[in-house]
Amino acid sequence: MSTSPAAVPTTPSLHTGESYQEKAWRKFKEQPLVPIGTLMTCGALIMATVKMRRGDSQSLNNWLRVRVIAQGATIAAVCAGTYVLGSTVSEETKQTEIQVNREARAGRERKEFEDRLKIAERQWKETQDAVSGKDLNTNVAKGDSTSKALPSVQGQISQSSSSRSGASWWRFGWPWGGSPAS
Repeated sequence: MSTSPAAVPTTPSLHTGESYQEKAWRKFKEQPLVPIGTLMTCGALIMATVKMRRGDSQSLNNWLRVRVIAQGATIAAVCAGTYVLGSTVSEETKQTEIQVNREARAGRERKEFEDRLKIAERQWKETQDAVSGKDLNTNVAKGDSTSKALPSVQGQISQSSSSRSGASWWRFGWPWGGSPAS
């Protein structure tokens, strides 16, 4: 078996950018009993094969039992390692996931707020233009100063400003009645 660099693939993983050797070493550090159990299982299976070729049935049965025990120990190591690793990583993952969700929600809320603000500013501008007679749909060339797009808005604005003193531009006054400036 060759240990040259060509014998060991070093293609980086698609998700992490680490080579196969780096990934294997990281996994060995995370759960060291699993590769050891795998090697013990393979060793017992190889020894059982050797004993079977020699015709030593008693020793063959012993090595097959060792293989079964090694497989069980490896599976137990996988389960225990997954449980321990999962409980420690899940805490970090939960915190990270919570933070990402908070940031995403804050971003969505900020965008929604900015959209609502732009709409309100546009409506405010349209209302101000309608009140001052600068509406884009005003037919100035014919001498007609009334707006065609918002004919009833001017009447409503003049009624609302004269009927409710101290009301703000957004049609709601303060609950206690005064003007917003007081």
